[in-house]
Amino acid sequence: MITLSQQRTREVLDIHGWSGVLLGLLLYAVICTGTVAVFSDEIGNWSSPLASEAGHGFPPGFNQLVQQLYTEVDPRWREEIDAFVADGGRIYLRFEGELEHPGEEGHHEHYGVEYQIDGHSLEVLKRTQGDLETLAASREARALADFFVDLHVRLHLPNPWGLFVTGVLGLGMMIAAITGFVVHRHLLREAFTIRRNKEALLRSRDAHVIAGTWSLPFAFVLAFTGSFFSFASSVGLPAMAMVVFAGDEERALAEVFNVYEKHDESPAPLADFDKILVDASERGGAAAEFITMRYAGRQDAFVRVFTPAPEGHLSGRAFDYSGATGEFLRENPVLVGKQPSAGNAVASLMTPLHFGHFAGWVSKAVWFALGFATAYVTLTGMLLWTLRRADQRSWQRMAGVVHWMGYGLPLSMVLTAHGFFWARAADLLVSTTQWVVFWAAAGLSMGLVLALPNDQVRRWLLRLSGVALLLLPLSRWLCGGLSWPSALAHGHHVIVSVDMALILAGVFCLVLQRPQRVGKLSSEPAEAAA
Repeated sequence: MITLSQQRTREVLDIHGWSGVLLGLLLYAVICTGTVAVFSDEIGNWSSPLASEAGHGFPPGFNQLVQQLYTEVDPRWREEIDAFVADGGRIYLRFEGELEHPGEEGHHEHYGVEYQIDGHSLEVLKRTQGDLETLAASREARALADFFVDLHVRLHLPNPWGLFVTGVLGLGMMIAAITGFVVHRHLLREAFTIRRNKEALLRSRDAHVIAGTWSLPFAFVLAFTGSFFSFASSVGLPAMAMVVFAGDEERALAEVFNVYEKHDESPAPLADFDKILVDASERGGAAAEFITMRYAGRQDAFVRVFTPAPEGHLSGRAFDYSGATGEFLRENPVLVGKQPSAGNAVASLMTPLHFGHFAGWVSKAVWFALGFATAYVTLTGMLLWTLRRADQRSWQRMAGVVHWMGYGLPLSMVLTAHGFFWARAADLLVSTTQWVVFWAAAGLSMGLVLALPNDQVRRWLLRLSGVALLLLPLSRWLCGGLSWPSALAHGHHVIVSVDMALILAGVFCLVLQRPQRVGKLSSEPAEAAA
């Protein structure tokens, strides 16, 4: 029988602990940013509203604008037309085609022209031409929301590596959720038990267990759906394209999302978009928010219109129309593939279950609360683990890293929002300024970690976060944002709601930063509570 010496056992435990905490730090970053990304649409509407009335869907007269701009763009960019309702009452209209990549025969790159349009007056606000990456970068109105979403989805790492990392973290979180049901044998008791003990550390441990118990089902759902999104595009699609379509990912995408085959290239006028949008909205029970046309200007052109989930449903609907006549063809009953299937039914639930937008702000608020609880469990778990090993110098350093990530990341995110507003006011490059501010805040947090004890680091970072949150509505207003009376008058209620939420969050951080009396956690109470 093989036995490990006490020294070897300690080394193995150290490796286990270090790997667990390092993965926990990344997982905390994904969960924390994901909790904010739940409100990405609200962040976009709050940070970049137009001064005109807030609207829903595409307004009447949109067809006339599409027809006019279609005749003005280069004929090479008329193969595809996409339009979608975006932040702050904007509409983005894109005309797209393909160009052969210079020096690479047979390799084509999507290229086009995109218009930013006032969704109330249909005035063209901005015109951008370039490849898809250039067009996406030009949407500075959504830069703040996209920064948080990209940080959540791939930690701002290059594709596909960022998706690999978040996918693996999702699998690890799913395993932790499953094993949590096994480890916590007394789930019902632990879900309501917190000891009235003067020692703050024991109360913190009880709060950690309670939050972890309540968030276990949510953690599993979040991890499963997150892993699906990460691996579906980074692994699943390339693998299917390689095996079935000889590496042609565009053909694989067309098959997965049921794009009609070309069959009649004779020229034809564009159908009336207004009539199509009205019909789709009536059929879907909600105002259409996205419309796409393929093979525009041809007899075999088709239009697909997406409507959001109506009340009482988890997912939206899609309808196909002839792009030449506007005739209704069919409802597209599947998200992927060509026929209804169990796989499609599961796939259609992934988005609402991951982002929690199936019941408006109510479900988003619930998802935010559960995400906050999950982030709290991750952070307090790492803090408790490092605190029980505070007598070891290496774990003292790791405790500092945990404080840096746990309390420094929220501060960096809040200061990034300040950077977004002041960059736009000063006419600076928003994307670059956001990154500079984010890493400058991270450097400030690390400086505090190196200079102060951990408890003081916690207090200072919470204090700075609280002040930054309280000042964020002021930065928004000073940088040209709408005042509360003006926002309410134009129907932008989200501005007032988000400002008030930020003020409350700032007060919460200032209350939370008060000093705590913490002692060393002994193994006896921990074992008694397990």
